[in-house]
Amino acid sequence: MKKTWARRKIAALRTFALSALRPHNCPGGFDISRASFLALILLLVFGVLIFRAAVIQLFPPSADALRRIAIRQYEQHLELAPYRGPVLDRNGHPFAISVKKPSVAINPRVFKPSPQQIRQLSSLLDIPREKIREVSSKEAYFAWLKRKMDPAAAQKVEALELKGLYLVNEATRLYPLQTMASHLLGAVGSENQGLLGIERQFQDILAGKASAVSPSKDARGRTILYSSDMAAPDLPGHTIQLTLDHAIQEIAEEALASGVSAARAKSGFAIVTDPHTGKILALANYPTFDPNHIGQAKTDHTRNYALLDLFEPGSIIKPFVVAAALERRKTGVNELHNCENGVYRAGGVVFRDDHPAQTLTTADTLVRSSNICVFKIAERIGKQGLYDALQSFGFSGGISVPEMFPPSLRGHISKPATWKPIRFANVAFGQGMTVTGIEIAMAYGVLANGGNLMRPILIDRIISPSGEIVYAAAPEASAHVLSIDNAKTMRDILARVVTDKHGTASKAATTDYTTGGKTGTAEKVDPLLKAYSADKRIASFAGFTPVADPYLAIFVVIDEPGLKPAYGGLWAAPVFSDIAERSLRYLNVAPDKKPTRAESTGSPAKISTMRPGTSDGAHDKHSRRL
Repeated sequence: MKKTWARRKIAALRTFALSALRPHNCPGGFDISRASFLALILLLVFGVLIFRAAVIQLFPPSADALRRIAIRQYEQHLELAPYRGPVLDRNGHPFAISVKKPSVAINPRVFKPSPQQIRQLSSLLDIPREKIREVSSKEAYFAWLKRKMDPAAAQKVEALELKGLYLVNEATRLYPLQTMASHLLGAVGSENQGLLGIERQFQDILAGKASAVSPSKDARGRTILYSSDMAAPDLPGHTIQLTLDHAIQEIAEEALASGVSAARAKSGFAIVTDPHTGKILALANYPTFDPNHIGQAKTDHTRNYALLDLFEPGSIIKPFVVAAALERRKTGVNELHNCENGVYRAGGVVFRDDHPAQTLTTADTLVRSSNICVFKIAERIGKQGLYDALQSFGFSGGISVPEMFPPSLRGHISKPATWKPIRFANVAFGQGMTVTGIEIAMAYGVLANGGNLMRPILIDRIISPSGEIVYAAAPEASAHVLSIDNAKTMRDILARVVTDKHGTASKAATTDYTTGGKTGTAEKVDPLLKAYSADKRIASFAGFTPVADPYLAIFVVIDEPGLKPAYGGLWAAPVFSDIAERSLRYLNVAPDKKPTRAESTGSPAKISTMRPGTSDGAHDKHSRRL
């Protein structure tokens, strides 16, 4: 019956269209080709309408389908930031957590505050009255007035009992230790997106799944918020546990801040590692910022210099030249070298030593930091040999933190085939090449741990919301670089850099522990002049402690000391000493130095930071190892 009715309608429509579109002899008559096209279009349109009407009559939609259509038309989902996964130190102490904070939302169609109420809101919310009036005048049914505010102030706002005003609890990021490790942790924006550091690098892992409230909207698509009490539960993000120790991080940051301030320097950084595992225990930068108030931070204060800067290392490279020569049997520890009384000409270039000497042993070459004798030792290895040796220690070979930054972030050494005598000499004493802080820290770890180049570890483990460990780091040696005997020899030589009367690092000594390392004072390139600056320097010290069985390898950089001379032994070495002494006491490592007479009579201790429940008593090797 219905089909017969449809056929009759189509036939009648066709007859009407053809009769109306017959060509006329009078002016203004229809053209037959255009009329045929128009008739075809009309037939198609009416055909679609008739087909749709037939489908609706023969196959009516279910009640569920109609309800879904209504939901799409009249409801929407308002996603609220979920709980981000926490970031913890190696002992489970929180660096970053998520907490709920109230946000103030209004329905502008209902919210009509009086002038007095606007003044009260302006004071409680700390926003201008004009903003409140502007938001209140919107045509929408939903608008944010202030997000993630202080809970105490939010309670006072709620106590006003203003019609059309609602409190919506949102997850927000909190950094309970404020500035501590901020360059590494990064920060989170208002929409739960990571902006810097770990928060950005691990956004997908930390972010979790958003919760949602479902306010209605009118026929024009404008939101109507009734209540935020009912919300779909969120799924928290994964937990990231770092290798950092918050106590050692605090020690490093305090010592670094004091060192940069004392030198009146531009900036600085310090890296503390366990040389036997490659784990990074502290990574400090200065100046710093508070990620709880990222909007107030200066851009240059947020840069992670310890991981992102490339620089020329200077004399802290010299131990690796000597170590390579010892390993290849190109020299001996006690072999004498002619140091030319501090002036040496090679390839038309004159090289000078700050502390002239006629002859020096291989060991004394490092103690006095002789450029001339180090270059002569490097000549025995050869250009290609020196290049290969530096690469074996991790320089220009891709030592980076793979969990954090691209592996392309590495130092650079030009190919030895391009070296002229001046470049060969410069590379031998740490100029004409670039390194990263991690490369230096890992390379000194080779000397400290008996010859192994360890892969740096920053992320210890990642834990799912259900408690499953989805990633766990394991110590990994990427290469065996030095023999155990030569590594020990190098530690003994570098200990003399601190203790010898001719050494350059007497300020790196500590009260209770033996220390060893090397100072560096490198010229900086002026980017405007494209040449070495006349006065800008990088003062550094890299070393380990205790000397016989090092627990820590530490690298300190003081960038552009304002006070002269800008020596690493003068400005970076004291920071190393402070970090080493306080960290080893915190770790309860037994002292390996005999106390001086003043100390044995009860002089005040240099530090007071100790791990609760520990003492300075001796422990077996396994209990002390990190």
